[in-house]
Amino acid sequence: MPAPYVKLYVGDVIRTRKAHPCGGDVWVIERLGADVGIRCRTCGRFVLMDRIKLERRIRAFLQRGNELPPPEPTVEAPPAPAARRREQPAPPPRPRRRIVKRARA
Repeated sequence: MPAPYVKLYVGDVIRTRKAHPCGGDVWVIERLGADVGIRCRTCGRFVLMDRIKLERRIRAFLQRGNELPPPEPTVEAPPAPAARRREQPAPPPRPRRRIVKRARA
């Protein structure tokens, strides 16, 4: 059974196990999806990393981002009754075309 994924939010500040070549190990999450965009707080470099790879590299959360509460369910009003259209009588059937076979010359 796979382990549950880590909940990440835009604005999270994380510390990673491996340091960036600039020497910083503190990052800010800027983009979420299958790939996660993180920005180094030391040099400002933006890095796009696979979510699974990043989840393994996180050592600690220094600050949590804006966790949005789940949206409240909205109750929609029933649709207004449609204006009744007067049904038009069906047009009379068209006369059938008679197909005449011609003799070949």
